[in-house]
Amino acid sequence: INGKTYLRADLHCHSYFSGKTDHVTALEPMDCYSSPERVYHLAKERGMDLVTITDHDSIDGCLQFLNKHPEKNSEDFIIGEEVTAQLPEFSAKVHIAVYGINEVQHREITRLKKNFDELLPYLRSEGIIHVLNHLFHGFPRREHGRRFVEKMIESFDIFEGLNGCIGTRQNRLVAEVIRRFPAKTIVAGSDAHTLLRLGSCYTLCEGRNREDFLASLRSGKVRISGKGGRFTHIFNDAMGVYLAYFRDIAFRNEVHKEWSAVKKVRNGLGWAGYLPVFCALTLAYSIIYYRREDHRQPYYEDLFQEMLKA
Repeated sequence: INGKTYLRADLHCHSYFSGKTDHVTALEPMDCYSSPERVYHLAKERGMDLVTITDHDSIDGCLQFLNKHPEKNSEDFIIGEEVTAQLPEFSAKVHIAVYGINEVQHREITRLKKNFDELLPYLRSEGIIHVLNHLFHGFPRREHGRRFVEKMIESFDIFEGLNGCIGTRQNRLVAEVIRRFPAKTIVAGSDAHTLLRLGSCYTLCEGRNREDFLASLRSGKVRISGKGGRFTHIFNDAMGVYLAYFRDIAFRNEVHKEWSAVKKVRNGLGWAGYLPVFCALTLAYSIIYYRREDHRQPYYEDLFQEMLKA
């Protein structure tokens, strides 16, 4: 591009180390059933030069992969994590992607994430690359809206401006606003919870190797590519996870390998019986989610316009 070399990476994707979902908890389904190994190899097949895995509040998937392929840590793999940080002042939480961390840093991040105002200074002091993911996901009550956005813009230099699960209008709004701040950077990631959308959104950074990529990410020498989400993306991810549950207990035995045969049969029958309800509720949620966000879009736009005029 313009005579420069860029490397690609999907900076937001998950493996089965992201933990359990918060629905149908009695049957213990996971949030994702993609193995770190499959994430890595498919990302490479789809043109990613570098690979990271950003599981929810965990680096176990990254560590498992690197235990099998230690050489990749200095070649084309980046340890990532999507940290759930609490903001008590807004009764809200945000998802922060961090990259290039180690186990000691992960443990400290885990200790501090209960309070955003304690976590952010630590990330800065350690020089850890940190990105605010999907700004509008989990947005606080409207009375907190302006203060929340102002705090986020003050707190972060890098924002996720293209998320493969978020609608086009929201992605575009975040990107347009952040671009008005010359020192800020936007990145992209698929937010894939199955392998279907992996690599559909990605970040390009100048450089020829892993260290160049991270240095360019820090300095904002970045481009983004891909498409935003639709309601079908949420629905497809959910149904993919639903089917992967059966595949794991029947064939792969990777995630639920500690379950007894009796538990697998019992949970499998329960999960199968839940299919009509799951399908209907997931489809309804997917449609309602996007319509609700479209309904809130004018509020988001007005909020930013007021801030930029101030």
